[in-house]
Amino acid sequence: MAPFGDPPDERARAWSDGLRRELATRVGTAVADAVWVTGSVGRGEAVPGSDLESLAVVDDPGDRTVRRAVASTDLSPAPWFAETSTASAADPRLVRTRAGWSTAADDWAGAPARDLGVVHLGLLADARPLVDGHDQPDLLPCLAVQSVRAHPAVLADVLADALSTRASVPSRFARNLRSDPVVDLKASVLTPVVKLARWAALRAGVTATATDARLELAADPRILPADRWDSLRVAARVTARLRWDVRLRAGSEGPGTDLFPLSTLTTAERAGLRSAAREIAGAQRTLDYLRSAGELREPG
Repeated sequence: MAPFGDPPDERARAWSDGLRRELATRVGTAVADAVWVTGSVGRGEAVPGSDLESLAVVDDPGDRTVRRAVASTDLSPAPWFAETSTASAADPRLVRTRAGWSTAADDWAGAPARDLGVVHLGLLADARPLVDGHDQPDLLPCLAVQSVRAHPAVLADVLADALSTRASVPSRFARNLRSDPVVDLKASVLTPVVKLARWAALRAGVTATATDARLELAADPRILPADRWDSLRVAARVTARLRWDVRLRAGSEGPGTDLFPLSTLTTAERAGLRSAAREIAGAQRTLDYLRSAGELREPG
């Protein structure tokens, strides 16, 4: 990848913040104070059409006010096109007290094979308060980190999930075999680096939610050289920028899609995307080797 120095694209952060503010307005002040966004919105990496995922921290989980307000809020029309995810504060399982979230996090980390432990820890790690000025804005990420410290074996499951899909983009030679290869930008490139960054953050005790910040703050030179961590940041930035550019080309036809033919990209865009995928896949191969050889060292 090119030397690190390219500034992050702020479009996703601005879109995520706008979506947070819109949701806060829709549900009302009393409810907004209890709601946390997570997933791509929580990480500040949303695009038009991103799923809207949320959790809630309440005093009384039996009170249905928050659940009803979230369930009745629809941000799927233009301009947001945000479909409410199944991971939503409309679900009573995702509305808990602080103590309830702490107990749940400990249970998920202690038995990750039960109740989608890795997935739920990821929701906590990515969570951000719906409104600014929260007295403990990293409360839920802190609970995820604490549960991992108490049950460090879960990191093997988090890493296995991050390595389960190897980053890839069809090569130019594939065009000789198929008329127009199609790439899923999110599944094939973006999700692998997001998951790697989340694993690194949980491992290092970092509560930042953004992928770029995680790759910076959780970089461990004993696992990957500093320049490889920087290259992962570049790869994530290149992919995120391209994702926005492709979405904008949809114009008034809708929110766009992460699944598109390679022919819709310029030569430079294809080269950049393939370079990003190779960098992410290379890091995955290294981590896979270290995992299999038992050489992953604990931070400290």
